[in-house]
Amino acid sequence: MKKFALVPFATFLLTHTFCISQAPYEVAEHVMKESTYSLEKIGDNGFKFETLTTGINSNYSDFGSGLFRNKFISFSARKIGAISKKDPITKEPFTKLYCSDILENYDLTRPLLFSRLLNKSENLGSVTFSADGRTLFFTKNAEGNTRSFQLYRTEMSPETEGKWINITPLPFNSEDYSIENPHLSKDGKTLYFASNMPGTKGGFDIFKTTINSDGSYGKIVPIEGDINTKGDEKFPHLSVDEKFIFFSSTGHETIGGFDVYKSRRTKKGYVTILNLGNTINTEKDEVAFIPATERIGYITSNREGGAGGYDIYRITEYVISQRVSGQAVDFETGIPLANAQVQLIDTDGTQVGEMLTNDQGEFSFPISSFEYYTLVSGKEGFFKGSTIFNTDNVTRQYRANVTLKAESAPIMKTEEKSYIKIDNIQFDYDSARIKDVSTIILNKVVQTLNENPEINVAINAHTDFRGNDNYNLKLSNQRAASAVNYLISKGISQDRLVWKGYGETNPLVDCRPCTEIQHEANRRIEFIILENEL
Repeated sequence: MKKFALVPFATFLLTHTFCISQAPYEVAEHVMKESTYSLEKIGDNGFKFETLTTGINSNYSDFGSGLFRNKFISFSARKIGAISKKDPITKEPFTKLYCSDILENYDLTRPLLFSRLLNKSENLGSVTFSADGRTLFFTKNAEGNTRSFQLYRTEMSPETEGKWINITPLPFNSEDYSIENPHLSKDGKTLYFASNMPGTKGGFDIFKTTINSDGSYGKIVPIEGDINTKGDEKFPHLSVDEKFIFFSSTGHETIGGFDVYKSRRTKKGYVTILNLGNTINTEKDEVAFIPATERIGYITSNREGGAGGYDIYRITEYVISQRVSGQAVDFETGIPLANAQVQLIDTDGTQVGEMLTNDQGEFSFPISSFEYYTLVSGKEGFFKGSTIFNTDNVTRQYRANVTLKAESAPIMKTEEKSYIKIDNIQFDYDSARIKDVSTIILNKVVQTLNENPEINVAINAHTDFRGNDNYNLKLSNQRAASAVNYLISKGISQDRLVWKGYGETNPLVDCRPCTEIQHEANRRIEFIILENEL
């Protein structure tokens, strides 16, 4: 692929309040590196963007910078007036800061000059504001060097809205390197920026520093994770919810030049780097991804068909609907567990969904792309189980089961007896065949007997009042024998077990007529611990 020589990129600059008249942009030299991945190989990566031009592009270079008080802040080399002083490197007018109103469809109105105090005979670049709009960080080129930028802090005058005072250079500025693209977190505690200062992996890396409560700055450190490469990384910008960071890079898998990337914050830093694909990136440069909402934002590009060198575009992302579905199942049998509580927890450890499984043990949740999710399930009588999975932007339906291991059945003591407490064992209708779901209950009994090898039990089976007395007695004996045979099949010695069917002779509830609930209470198998065995 042909290599393109480009002038440097500038740093964004968000300022203001009231816009005034009109103007240009900041630059930083780079050479577009040869694309390491073809347009077809990267593909759309599951991302779907619609890209439309905005109403503010000029015949010169225009760069997006950020949002402030429902204004869009840009820096541009557009020519104002008959005479405009030019940058000797770019041969375009010096870049100045502008602001535009944001319309209902997120198009932008004609840009007006942002601040006469800040806009002087030098290149201005990217900006970022504090949440209250009273503090602004901005970049401008170093004196005598229009390719190198330094970072400044200024405050809005408490007396005059829109007037910026106390312009102060940051203490880590240097003539030896450039500081560009500042971006401030919503809480005002972390300042991100791009720089080619000593210690980078390549050209420009993304760094961050802490802003202390007294206004001092912490140590300058590279952004954690895998974002920085031997190439250039610039234009950091957090997503609206600050779970993701967007940035531009020449060092990851690129379609060409600078591509826009997205990375999810995790406890290990930004470790998954995602090219936003060929519905937004081209073989030219895409930089300055600025989210306005969760799905709408702006980028800057020098792609073919633009009005000038670099143009500002508004973008809309179309997201596919995604879900995770599965079952809560018993560890030993794989049988689905009804009425198990399932929680969905995201990368940050926040619970984002909760439900009870249905009769088939099923659950289903809507999910988002590029998350590391944990499914946690619990049910009385079971240890909690969990499953971890991560999502992409392509798969519509994920399957993830959660396995719960049954606890041993508890031993209960009363004045009359000691017994192993269990839920009712279910049998097929008019049969001694144990239903599959009840093997989970019997496995709990097996665990208890294995944990207490000194005890022996009497297995007593009972029916309800319905049906012939003799038939019920016979059926209860058969059901008691089925329970015994299951325990023996699981390794419990027959010498520890005695069993007997009592038919309907020993009801828990003496009711005639009985409700269905009362019939169910009477229809049971008991595990009575034999005397003198505990």
